Amino acid sequence: MDKTHSTRKKVYEALEHGFDGSMLSKLFSGFIVGLIILNVFAIVLESYKPIGTAYKTEFYVFNVFSVVVFTIEYFVRIWVSVESPKCDKTTPIKSRVKYLFKPVSLIDLLAIAPFYLSFIFTIDLRYLRMLRMLRLLKLTHYFKGLRLFIDVLKKELPSIGAAIFIMGVLVILSASVMYSLENDAQPEVFDSIPSAIWWSVVTMTTVGYGDVTPVTFLGKFIAIFIMLLGVGIVALPAAMLAAKFGDELRTRRELLEQEINAALEDGVITSEEQSTIEKLSQSIGISADELEQAILNYNKNTTCSVTCDSCGKVLNVNIDKA
Repeated sequence: MDKTHSTRKKVYEALEHGFDGSMLSKLFSGFIVGLIILNVFAIVLESYKPIGTAYKTEFYVFNVFSVVVFTIEYFVRIWVSVESPKCDKTTPIKSRVKYLFKPVSLIDLLAIAPFYLSFIFTIDLRYLRMLRMLRLLKLTHYFKGLRLFIDVLKKELPSIGAAIFIMGVLVILSASVMYSLENDAQPEVFDSIPSAIWWSVVTMTTVGYGDVTPVTFLGKFIAIFIMLLGVGIVALPAAMLAAKFGDELRTRRELLEQEINAALEDGVITSEEQSTIEKLSQSIGISADELEQAILNYNKNTTCSVTCDSCGKVLNVNIDKA
């Protein structure tokens, strides 16, 4: 292994292992997470004119510093992306190009793009601040639970999309009905179907601002059914997501147990098995120390020595051969 490859491997591990990695990895992750949170506070405070005007230079310098750090991190991640176990190391250029279009890479790009685009295009300061808030998405690198949530969301997107479509149809239909019933009685409030949509959304989500209400008997009568129907329809996507989240977490834990069991059958954890186990453990938020303890405590009937190919560490593991 040449020196460049060795350095790249260490940098990759420092970036990807996050809070579950070495001390260097934990320090770097803490620094980036802290910087992201400070950016959010800076954007919020900067929007308050007395503070934003008084410390305009300081806010700008801090933003430049943040962009420089995030830009360096972005390009370093591209450089070390070839060290990923899923990467084809025979074509490093293609692998890096492929990484550029992955969601995690696009999120990193969105975190720095508004700053550079402001030099090319004129962007309203209010929208620029809003775009800078996208830096919060970078937290998906460091909190595995967020990745699990995104994975579940992608898997359930068709079902959730169907539920949202039904909800949208119901909103439009209820708005059309209320427009027909209330337009004559309240022409200034229900002057069109788009105006009635506001009432429909507020009512179906049970927010109930009370700024727009039906006044006719038939309008109130229909509104009762819309409210009762809306409670179930609006809550459906959240219920589906929560149920699937629990199922996915349980499935990954079972798969992790199966992988550990399969890896320990011959008493040797190969580098490939180690990589698979680590990925599964990271996907459900289990730290490296917790994973090691789980392997040690997996079974307690038979004891054998287990050697990890990747690190050479020998573990005394109890295995139930029965």
